[in-house]
Amino acid sequence: MNKQDILLHIWLSGCFSYASVMPSTILKYYSGDINFFYENLETEITKFKITQKKLELLKQRNLDVAERILKLCKEKDIKITTYYSKTFPERLREIKTSPIVLYYKGNIKATFSPCVAVIGTRNCNQIGLENSRKITKELVKYGITTISGCAKGIDGSIHKNTINENGKTIAILGTPLDSNYPYEHVKLKQDIIKTDGLIISEYPPKTKTYAWHFPIRNRIISAMSDCVVVVQSKEKSGTILTAKKTLEYNKKLFCFPPSDIFDENSRAIKQCLKKGATLLIGIEDILKLYKNSKYKPKTIEKTKCSIEQKTKEKKEIPEKFKELIKIIGKEKRLEEILQQIDYKTKDTLIMLTQLELLNLVEKTNTGYRSISDNI
Repeated sequence: MNKQDILLHIWLSGCFSYASVMPSTILKYYSGDINFFYENLETEITKFKITQKKLELLKQRNLDVAERILKLCKEKDIKITTYYSKTFPERLREIKTSPIVLYYKGNIKATFSPCVAVIGTRNCNQIGLENSRKITKELVKYGITTISGCAKGIDGSIHKNTINENGKTIAILGTPLDSNYPYEHVKLKQDIIKTDGLIISEYPPKTKTYAWHFPIRNRIISAMSDCVVVVQSKEKSGTILTAKKTLEYNKKLFCFPPSDIFDENSRAIKQCLKKGATLLIGIEDILKLYKNSKYKPKTIEKTKCSIEQKTKEKKEIPEKFKELIKIIGKEKRLEEILQQIDYKTKDTLIMLTQLELLNLVEKTNTGYRSISDNI
C-alpha cells in the first residue's frame, strides 16, 4: 500500500469516533478504493447517513493530522496495517465496528494463528493467578496464541506466563503504543515483541487516553479471538463488556468455575453463565472448537496426521487409543470410561478429543460411542 492510501485511511478513520461503523462501511462500499471517495467527496458523501459535524470535517479534506501521525509512526518504529491489507487481522473484518487502521509492533502474523483470549480482573487473588498459569500452559502446549489486554492482574499474568512457556501472545491495548500505561508493564510489552508476539492498538501515537477507550478496545479482543475465557472478574468491569461482545459475535464464552460463589471476583462469572457462557472443565472444551476451523492448533494437526497415517493398518493404531476405543464400545458414559481406564482424567479427555477429530469416536447426549472398525 502506498503512502497516499495510508494517509487516506488515517484521515477517514480520524473523521469519526472510535468504534463507529461508518469508516469500514464507506471503505467496503468502494471495495477499498478510498481515493475515489476522497476525490469525489461532494457527490459520494450523499450516499451515506453522516451527521452535519462529520460532513464538515470530511469536506475539509485535511491530511495534515494524518501526515503527523505517519511521521510519528516512523520515528517510533510503529507499523501500520489497513483494512484491506494482507496483514490486517482477518477476524476483525467480521464485525461492523472494525477499525480500518491498526498500529502495531511485533509479529502481525500471530493474528493468523489459532487465538484464545483469556481475561479477568485487575485485582485478582492467588487462585485466579494460578488458574491463569494453568490455562496458559495448556494453550501454549497446543500451539494456541493467547490474547489479553495487558492490564494489571489476570491480563498481565497471561502475557507473562505465555512468554515463560515459550508461546506467542498478543496484547491489545486501550492506549496508543507510545504510552507507558500501565507503568508496571513497560518491560512486559518489550518482552512480548522480543518473543515474536504482538502489541496492537487502534489509537495513533500521541493520542490522549480516556477511560472510555478501554471498553471500546474490548470489542477487538473478542473479535480477534476464536473464543474468550474469563478467569475471575467483579460484576462491574471491562471483563463483562468483553464477555457481552463475545456472545454478541456468536463466539464461545468460557468461564472458570468460581472457587467461592460469595467472592466478589465470582460475581461476573455468575452473570456470564446466566447470559449463555459455558463452564470451562478442561482444555478439551477449547480444542473441540477447532474441529471444523481453518485455524488449527499445531499439536492437534501433528497428532492427527501421525495417527491417521498409523491407522491405515489395524496393528499400527497406538495402544492407548485402541484401549480407549475398546472401553467405549458401542457407547459409554464419561464417568464409566474414566473408571475403567488407567490414565488421568485430563489425559483421557484430551485423547477423546483427538479421537473425535479423527472420526474414531463420537460424542453423544449421554457419553461417547465408537465409530471405528479399525480395532
